[in-house]
Parts: sequence; structure tokens; C-alpha cells
Amino acid sequence: MNAAQPKNPHSVGDRVTHEKHGTGTVVEAMAGGSTLVLFDKGNRGNFPSGSTHLKPSDTEVPANHDPANILERLKRLNKRYGGEIHKTSPVGGYASIYRATVEGEQVTIGIGDGGEPYSYTLKGGRKPLAEPVELVWVNPAHWHGEPIPVRQWYVPDMIPMRQVTLLTGDGGVGKSLLATQIGAAGAMCVETLGLEPWGGKVIYLGAEDEADEFHRRLADIAKALGGDLSDLHLFRLLPAADMDALLAAPDKQGVMQPTALWLDFADFAENYEPKLIVLDTSADLFGGDEIKRSQVRQFISMLRKLAIKINCAIVLLSHPSVAGMQTGTGTSGSTAWSNSVRARLYLTADKDDDNLRTLKGMKANYAAKGGELKLRWHEGAFVLDDGKPSPAAGLLANHADKVFLRLLSAINGSGQNVSPNRSSSYAPTVMAKRPDRDGLSKKALEEAMHRSLAAGTAAVVTEGSPSRQRQRLVVVADEVKQGRTALLPTVPSNGLPTPSNGAAHTPPITPVGVGNARPLEDGRQYQANNDYSEPAREAA
Repeated sequence: MNAAQPKNPHSVGDRVTHEKHGTGTVVEAMAGGSTLVLFDKGNRGNFPSGSTHLKPSDTEVPANHDPANILERLKRLNKRYGGEIHKTSPVGGYASIYRATVEGEQVTIGIGDGGEPYSYTLKGGRKPLAEPVELVWVNPAHWHGEPIPVRQWYVPDMIPMRQVTLLTGDGGVGKSLLATQIGAAGAMCVETLGLEPWGGKVIYLGAEDEADEFHRRLADIAKALGGDLSDLHLFRLLPAADMDALLAAPDKQGVMQPTALWLDFADFAENYEPKLIVLDTSADLFGGDEIKRSQVRQFISMLRKLAIKINCAIVLLSHPSVAGMQTGTGTSGSTAWSNSVRARLYLTADKDDDNLRTLKGMKANYAAKGGELKLRWHEGAFVLDDGKPSPAAGLLANHADKVFLRLLSAINGSGQNVSPNRSSSYAPTVMAKRPDRDGLSKKALEEAMHRSLAAGTAAVVTEGSPSRQRQRLVVVADEVKQGRTALLPTVPSNGLPTPSNGAAHTPPITPVGVGNARPLEDGRQYQANNDYSEPAREAA
């Protein structure tokens, strides 16, 4: 017959004091067994029954010493970081595996349950093992007759839930602004840019900008969305420009390991349960070698695991490589970046309009690929571009037209002829090589040529015999001034030809694809590119 177990003099929740470790709270009291105490300093002690080291104390229980969940917290921490609860000496306390550092057989463990950090060095301790993976096998036949789950999107057909989406763009193009605007719209439960983000909580980790910059940016965005900063109560921002923002880095074996920042970040995300997480940018957050496929895939896998666990979308911002910009693909480093995600977006700037952007869908495993949005920067936020010239664009076009006519007049005055047709004497090509072009590109000069022809300020004259006719561009005002109007289009009483009068002499040069262009949703015609069809070549 078993002897009765001696009664434990302590109860869970009792406050006790120890001559060496100070005051603490009893979190476990086994009948006839040991007493587990969490001391206010953060260390734990496990004392045998009848120990005289513990004395009653009338101090208050700290807020983080709730006996009902101390052990649960200990087990949760232990499971989260992998490993096991080590029993320490000399007092036999418990230490959770929390940010453990391992050197040989010495394991130094920091306690993470509140209070002052406390550590033990354990001889013979072993490195915490990775959390075991539970394999869940599925028999598809069991799905027969069950409703097919609907795919979830944070932004329909653009940003899928439970996945990582890569948003790439050159520095200064507005990636951060766009991601912040989409996140703010989700937090405010409103539409933006014709997109309908999932309304709910948002977390933004920004490693490139300080809090003041986000303050200004979010104020402009909230205003553009029809609200103010008070409407962003579901938005959580972590400005990390002044800190080491690495989320993962490779160990000596080249295996990516999460950093303390990621562990804390993921812990906050699990508790906050956002619908969107924005990580800005991979250059600051990824500590591996971006051309090593295995490290890139491990990093993306770490992010995806969190997205699946808390049912959210993660958008990772990234800079494209030089090759990625040159090819127009927007890829960066290893192709593993693009291959590891399920959606990839590419934001580019317009060469001739500083405020115009194009957002293209470069990869979409769950939707049609190749869609694009034309965006325009306006008062600190992006708006949909309606295809109409902005006042600033109108001023630039007017300036380009004046430069074109000035250059054409100077070229003709030097005795050189330039042509409206693509050839060695093509006017925009010749002008683009001149130092007095005011920095205008060939494309800008080409557009100015077509506007000038349409406005009647420039004209095409045909010279030579029927067998050797040549066309050249002239400034109408110069020809009128010099009395050379015979070859010009019909000149009315005001001395200047109109586009209709000159139609027979200056055939319009039609943009490629206008005749069979696909319409946009608002009825506008989509121009496939800015190249123009080549008119008939000059006669030899």
C-alpha cells in the first residue's frame, strides 16, 4: 500500500521570497512534489517538497505572473522556437528556449516571459531541434460532393490571399507610395485606383523611411481617399529606417534562419491578425545572397508560412536588376524571386511624363496575366490616368512644339533638308543629335512633329520631277515670310494653312494599331505602343 503523499505547503498563486533570488510567484505546486516558482527577475526555480528556502511574502503579484497561463506560455514559447524545456542547476528552475545561443556544448538561454533577462549556461545542453513537421496526407476522393472553396483575393485578380506577391520597381518610382495607398484603402475599407482591397487590418514594415515621412505620406493618401488620419485606426506601421531590419540571414551552413526581429514581428502579426502585410523592401529585409536560389526560396517560404497561418496577403517590395529594367521584365537577381511567388507586379515610370506610372501584372498563377493600370501622381497619391493631358503635360508639349519649330527653321536655314519619313534624314532623328534640343528626346520631338503638322505650323512640301520627287519638312511661317508658298498646302486669307486645306499635301501618319485597337473600359482606345507606321519611302 502506497504511503500518503505529504501535503505541499504552497499553493498556485502564492507569493514567496528566496534569500538569493528574491520574491516570486508559485506557478505549480505538486502534492508531495516540487514547487515551481517564477521569480520577479525572470528566472524560475523548482524546489523539492519541504524546502526551507521559500518564505511567505505579502507582495503583490506582477501583471505578467498570472499563474493560470504561466506554464501554457512556457510551453507555447518552447513549441514556437523549437527544442525543449531544460532543467537548470543549482536550483532546478525551468528555462525556455528563447533566442538561445549555442557554442559547442554551452547553451546560453535568455528568458523571454517578462522581467529582467536572466540566463543560465548549461553544460551538456544541446541545440534546440527544429519543430517537427506533421505531414497531412489528403485523399482527393474525400472531396467528392463537398463545395469547392472560392479563391480569396486581397485585391481581386491582383494580390492573392495566403500568398506572397512581389511588387518591383526602380528606386523613386513610387512602390512604397502605391503599397501604402492600397493598404490604407484596405484599412479604411474604401476603393482606390479602381481596385477593391479586402477591408480590414494592415501591417506595414518600412525599412527605408522614417516615421515623419510616413506621417506626411499617409496624410496625403488619407485625404485622397476621402478621409483623414483618424480613419487609419486599423493600420499598424513599423518604421525601421534607423534599425537593422533583417528578417532572416543564413547560418554557417547557408541555411536561412529567422532573426529576433522576425520572431517578434510574426508574434505581433499572429495576435493582430491583419489581412495585409507590406514588407518594404527586400534589399533591407533579406540577409542572404539574392542570386542563391535556395536562400531566396527559403525566405519566401518563411513569409508564406505566416501568410497561411494567419490568412493574410503579403506584399514584398523589391528593386529590379539592371537586366530586369532593360528587358522590361522587372526581375531581380535570381529568377527564384519570381518563381517562388504566385503573383508579381511591376511599376514603371514614363520617360516623358514625370507623373505617369504603369502598373503591370507580370505573373499571375491564379488570374489572367498582362493586365495593366495607368496611374498618375497627384498631390501625394496616385490616381487613375484618364488619358487626357494634364496642365503640366500641356505646357511641356507646347514647349516641345516651339523647340521643334525652332530646330526645323535652323536646319532649313543651314541648307539641310529633313524628312517626315523614317530615313537617314528623318527630322526627329536629326534633331535628337543636336545640342540645342533643350534635352528633348527623339520621341518627344516626333510627337511635336505630328502636332505641328496637324496644327498647320509645319508642312510637307514635295519637290523634284515626277520620277525623282522628294519630301521635306518646312516651317510654314518661314515659307510665307520668304514668299515661298507655291508648294505649300492651300493658303487661306490669313496666310496660314489649315489642317483640312493641307490634308491632300500632308497625309497624317497614323499610330500603329489604331484601326483595330482594343477598347478600354471607359471607351478609350488602347494604343499598343508609341511607334508609328512608316510612310512610303522616298523615291530613289
